[in-house]
Amino acid sequence: MDVDLTRLPTGNAAWLGLVGFALTLGDLSEVDWLELKGTLPFTAKGERKRSAVTLARAVLGLANRSPVAAERYVGGHGVILVGIQGKSVVGAEEVDGAVLGDALQVYVGDDGPRWDYNYVQHPRGLVLALVVDPPQWGDPIYACRKEYSAEDGGLTVRDGDVFVRVPGKTRLATSSDLADLQTRRERSPTRGAEVSVEYNETFDHVDPSWVIAIVNTSIDRTADELLASLRPKPTGDPLFGAKLAVSLGALTGDHRSPADFEADVERWRTEAQASASEVVEDFYRYELARGQLNIRNESDRYLEAVRLQAQFPPGVRALAESDAQWCEHRHGFDFMGLLPDPPKEWGSPSLVLPLPHDLHRNFVPARHPFEVAETEQGTIVTWFVGDLRPRSSETGDEKFAVVTDNHEDEIVVHWRVTAKGVDHVFEGALRILCQQQDRERLSWVPRDP
Repeated sequence: MDVDLTRLPTGNAAWLGLVGFALTLGDLSEVDWLELKGTLPFTAKGERKRSAVTLARAVLGLANRSPVAAERYVGGHGVILVGIQGKSVVGAEEVDGAVLGDALQVYVGDDGPRWDYNYVQHPRGLVLALVVDPPQWGDPIYACRKEYSAEDGGLTVRDGDVFVRVPGKTRLATSSDLADLQTRRERSPTRGAEVSVEYNETFDHVDPSWVIAIVNTSIDRTADELLASLRPKPTGDPLFGAKLAVSLGALTGDHRSPADFEADVERWRTEAQASASEVVEDFYRYELARGQLNIRNESDRYLEAVRLQAQFPPGVRALAESDAQWCEHRHGFDFMGLLPDPPKEWGSPSLVLPLPHDLHRNFVPARHPFEVAETEQGTIVTWFVGDLRPRSSETGDEKFAVVTDNHEDEIVVHWRVTAKGVDHVFEGALRILCQQQDRERLSWVPRDP
């Protein structure tokens, strides 16, 4: 049976292939990533301890390998096959997972190497496969956490013993091995750095159609008020209204004809309604709860040039408060202040004063620490945090209104953080809960003029 040694087996057939590979070569198959063990009893308490120590030594040795050497086979994992002796299947004892875990953990430690197990049903007998996670740059030096000495003196370990795996056997580490393991630890891509990210507000379910309806109502009211000036009270003369409008225009310097004025108003009505969606976004920035991103340096390292990117899911908007066009908050939100300017009332003077020259100066704004980009994958907020002192946190001075018209009870925001001199991308996810309950959505009604 062919066997793929470049990746960890998945499924019983693939594991049978690896067992077949081991049986074909026997002890010669024991290399730096594979170790064979005969039957290890776990029934009697004394036998269980000895078997656990035997496996713990192998787990620690496989975990203390070089990441470069390990990555060549089975995806960097280490494998221990219990129930194989030489080229024969002698069978493994079927052990409950809880018993196996408790027996090994006292020797490898709860914060020790990560490992798992599964049973392979071979035609000649049961094989227990222990799988040790691939070693990584930055991993600690894994040491034995408890001493043990067999009554016959054939197996002894001490608290603090460091084991390494070399082709064909697991042995105690030499000074050279310890130096290599220290190098592995110091080459951590994170270099001891660790960060966390939070958002300090909820998000809102909204119904944008209600807000657009309010905007359009305000637009229609303004347009109707402007057109009302062309419709004086009727008299006996059917042409009196038109004559009066022309006369008022001439007296005030307004040279627009009534027809031109009416066309201007209708043109403005169309343009204003087309701009309603932009007004809605500003309304959200003004009306809804706004939260801030917070980043914390969880380590003792000084982090320089930190950059945070937070990606909101599709259909969710993160609206930056500083992007608002409406700045006057003392007297409530004014929809009309964000729409195109309506025509001057009928009869208004046509004189337009030029703006003072100094108001046309070009200002170069300072570089803003936040950038917001709308993509098909969702809104991406980039925050140029700057430097972070050890064990300190920074809260962004930008506030965001997070809104959606979907029905999620919570949204998951994925974040990525980079820092100068740290060859690692920190990644994580934060969850934001909805302010509304039971799939309710915020809606608004227009106020009386």
